[in-house]
Amino acid sequence: MAWYTQEVLPPTQTFIANQLVVTKGVIGAKLFGIDRLPGTVVPGPSWVLGRDCRFGGAEAVAWKATRWSPRLRAELKSFEPDVLIAHYLQYAWRVSRLTQSLGVPLVAMCHGSDVLTVQGRHHPTRSMRQLSRNWERLLDQVQLFLPVSRFLGNRLIALGVPPSRVAVHYLGVALPGRNRLERAGERSGVLFVGNLVENKGCDLLIRAVGRLARGRRRIDVTVVGEGPQVGALRRQAAELPSGVRVRFLGSLPHAAVLELMGQHRLLCAPSVEVASGASEGLSLVACEAAAHGLPVVAFDTGGLPEVVCHGETGLVVEPRSVGGLAEALEMVLDDDSTALAMGRAARRVAEQRFDLFAQAARLREVLAAHGLVTAEDAVKDAPEPKGPGAGHRATPTADV
Repeated sequence: MAWYTQEVLPPTQTFIANQLVVTKGVIGAKLFGIDRLPGTVVPGPSWVLGRDCRFGGAEAVAWKATRWSPRLRAELKSFEPDVLIAHYLQYAWRVSRLTQSLGVPLVAMCHGSDVLTVQGRHHPTRSMRQLSRNWERLLDQVQLFLPVSRFLGNRLIALGVPPSRVAVHYLGVALPGRNRLERAGERSGVLFVGNLVENKGCDLLIRAVGRLARGRRRIDVTVVGEGPQVGALRRQAAELPSGVRVRFLGSLPHAAVLELMGQHRLLCAPSVEVASGASEGLSLVACEAAAHGLPVVAFDTGGLPEVVCHGETGLVVEPRSVGGLAEALEMVLDDDSTALAMGRAARRVAEQRFDLFAQAARLREVLAAHGLVTAEDAVKDAPEPKGPGAGHRATPTADV
């Protein structure tokens, strides 16, 4: 199995590193890419044009313009993959010419903005402009689309993808051992993790806690992330009542984010859909929060309701309702028994749907069901869970 993405690897794409770790135990797996980001460590076999080739940087520029690289083609041919899975639709388009020349089946894993903004009029990147212009051609070249939520799967079908070539595949997350889970009722504070951009809705969270803080005890909010809205958000937070403390921690290593999940009462995921079409494909952060026994309060946006079971693992609120968001936050912050029950239920859902090792086996089953690997090998090579969360298998995710 060859994995492909352009940049290896942004801090926001730890899920790619996780997939490489677990799939290499199921089937020979290797990550291929074009641009190497400084300081990146890939936990598994990888080949990057701009890192592993003399004058690879120059060839990378040509690749982006022409979708052709003799050295990338030679490396893929030498690896002899049964299938190539490209992360993000725009990169599936980039690599489709090469996979066709090699006779390698192409699978596209779809994460959110790549699906939701493909028909938009204004695309800030060359890769998305290329995807938009060549969408109909890509439909003929991708054997299977793997959206990370049913929400995205339905959008793909609306864009003309035959339902038979759409299979929802939830991304997996690591499950910490149960001995590391603290009682949700004993935690405090609200955690936000995400890029500080319009569709992530951090400004709406700050407005909600401002409304909640009037005439009550102190509220602590921790904001993890960077982005163009950080200045405006800091100014907004500075005007809150004295009972609210908002900490902006910037971008943090993944391990530090997981540590914060063990310290907070709940995660707030106030994502909204914006004019560009950007929304929330699934919210891997919400999946990780569930794995850590953390209730999630979210707007009814995109794929979030597939992670947050309203009234059971958290609360789902009408999009952009600041008052509704404030009430939901108050319910979890003030009621220890509610926070505890929701945290336990969230962990159970994470074990059923989002276990990293079980989802690796599920991916192999999906590929086999669509004739991209043999069914016999899929059964023979299915991985046994190891480490935290061992023994929990994900419920199979149905095709759309």
